[in-house]
Amino acid sequence: MRKRRAVISTAELDAQDSPVLVTMKRYGVPLTRDEYIALNYLGSVGPEDEIPEAVEETFPEQFRRKTLIETPPASEKVQ
Repeated sequence: MRKRRAVISTAELDAQDSPVLVTMKRYGVPLTRDEYIALNYLGSVGPEDEIPEAVEETFPEQFRRKTLIETPPASEKVQ
């Protein structure tokens, strides 16, 4: 008898880590944008290369360039 698959909502899918992020966490790779890009593209794309916005939207939130630019500083003294 076949096992029935559970239905997953889009909110649950969005909350899941990407396979690349899971791999980074499993092997203790630093959770940085540069490391994510290097692992995701296996070194064929560098962190300084232009990545289309549509592709960037598929990245986990913490590695998106837009998120990094818009994140406010922790305090004024840090800058």
